[in-house]
Amino acid sequence: MGERTTGHPSSEGPTDRLSVRVAAMRRFGERVRDAAPVWLRGGVRRALSVAFFVVIGVVLFRQLSGTDWPEVLRSVPRSPWFYVVFLARYFLLPITDALSYSAVWAINLFRHFGAFLMKRLLNSSFSAGAGDVYFLLWTVKTLQVPYRKAFSAAKDVTLLSAAASNTVAVVVLGAYLAYGDLSLMESVRPGVLGLIIGVTLLTAFLSLLVICFRGRVLAIDGPAMWRILGFHGARSAARILLLGLQWTIGLPGSSFSDWISLLIVDLLVSRTPLVPSREFLFLSLALGLAGTIDAPQAQVTALFLTDTALMQVGAVGSLIAAAVWRAKPHPLPRGGAEE
Repeated sequence: MGERTTGHPSSEGPTDRLSVRVAAMRRFGERVRDAAPVWLRGGVRRALSVAFFVVIGVVLFRQLSGTDWPEVLRSVPRSPWFYVVFLARYFLLPITDALSYSAVWAINLFRHFGAFLMKRLLNSSFSAGAGDVYFLLWTVKTLQVPYRKAFSAAKDVTLLSAAASNTVAVVVLGAYLAYGDLSLMESVRPGVLGLIIGVTLLTAFLSLLVICFRGRVLAIDGPAMWRILGFHGARSAARILLLGLQWTIGLPGSSFSDWISLLIVDLLVSRTPLVPSREFLFLSLALGLAGTIDAPQAQVTALFLTDTALMQVGAVGSLIAAAVWRAKPHPLPRGGAEE
């Protein structure tokens, strides 16, 4: 469906070989499944589905139980716009994912928005990649896309999303290092931030290689690639602006510029791979900078606690929405699934 290299099969890239091996394992699993009685397959499927949601629910409950609710309730932001902006920020990623996969398969996937909410929940509350694995399996089962095509689409969207987000991160970080107040960073674990900055720069360099060698790495065509890059680039920039706006609204008397250093910390944490529950990592770093904001520290702390609590409540809402919004198998048009 796009810019592919041609040649002997031995020239297949690592991702192609991996997808072949995973597809072979999946076929083996299907043979084992088909050998079992129908009643047993149905029972096991329902039990695994229930167990899946129960495990996620338990993890979320444990995360919520560690929240300082009395402090949050005493100092929660009063403006309704704080919560409106939070909702816009929370739904930004699943909406962008829905647009991206719609661009890959040239079909409107917003009717399956519950799956994108679940993908967001797993990636944020567990670890980066967990939601992508869930969405890959969901795509094969619900949209009935051949596994190799589903794997290729997930790989392309993930790589392009990272490329766009890393580009925005490097531009914003470069501007901050050139013009920002770096003295504020001394209040927060310089070693940790240095490591995070290094990881961000390394991943940005790898993302650049993806774009340069897209003909070998990506399966989608050029127009779809640039649309996805645009979607996720706009999403990354909008996320920074919405978060700064939300904090400014939540702490009356503050200005957007007061939050620049904290926005940089959040940006770097969000680009750190393989970190579960990034909002709690950010909270631990942000509380170290709370004293740099010209406002009562209790209010600043309560602001961060409220935002973290809202993120967990949003995760619970996503879990409920995904459990209720269970889509029946709905095959893609033949051309979209096979391209």
